[in-house]
Amino acid sequence: MRPKATVFLMAMVLGPSVSLQTTAAQDDHQKSSPLSVTAQFSTVLSAGCNSGKGMVVQLHYTGAQPLRGYLVRLVLGDSLTGKVLTEQVIQEIRDLREPMIVNGAEWTRTFCSIVKTTEGAPLTVTAKVDVLRFADGSIWGPASLPVSHQLIGTMDGMDFSAKTTDLERYVSPILPPVGPVPLEGIQFQTIGPLRFVSGVWRDEGGQQMLAVQATNVAATPIRGYVFTASFFDPTTANHIRRVTTKELETHGNPNDYLLPGATWVAGAR
Repeated sequence: MRPKATVFLMAMVLGPSVSLQTTAAQDDHQKSSPLSVTAQFSTVLSAGCNSGKGMVVQLHYTGAQPLRGYLVRLVLGDSLTGKVLTEQVIQEIRDLREPMIVNGAEWTRTFCSIVKTTEGAPLTVTAKVDVLRFADGSIWGPASLPVSHQLIGTMDGMDFSAKTTDLERYVSPILPPVGPVPLEGIQFQTIGPLRFVSGVWRDEGGQQMLAVQATNVAATPIRGYVFTASFFDPTTANHIRRVTTKELETHGNPNDYLLPGATWVAGAR
């Protein structure tokens, strides 16, 4: 984009009457984990573990909702001193197009663990389920580990890449209000019920991008809108480029519409 290009915006607004299929996702409030985990050392595996300990982890799922992913922490300790020697994390993620883990499923994971212990003291192992992610998007667990948040974020990224609904195939994600916001060369335009604030925003590499914020200045909630940004050379007035951005609340939740006085931030161009 040329730094001083002139920008004109044109918009079309979609009201709350747009219809679509909705999928409800509710948090799982079970007090105990529906995934049970036991771990034990294996003398059979030890031979191939380069002087380490072979371990077999058995998992059994008894939850009502199909399970899409899990993260379990195994704490290995010295039984003589009680000291924690190391921690092992095991996890699994299913793509939405793959079969989910269903009630009654049992499976086994095996791996090697190399730890140093007090001579003659056996190892102890404790399994802790940190987070579960179900097929409907709900979550069980404290998610206290950073890797648990990475697991959840990975699934969210997979869902966005897959464009799991027809509407999501054709619209941009609605970004959080914190960015990217116009910082330089700011212009104001009111088009129908929308007040646009546009200007230059710079990415991490210093590249100049067009950032746009749209505020609902009417009294009616807005479900979605489409706007085009046209770029012109300020010297010659020649047309450079035109891009279209579509923003839409895709799940039919009125609380997430662009309410009167609220602002949506579009992706930078």
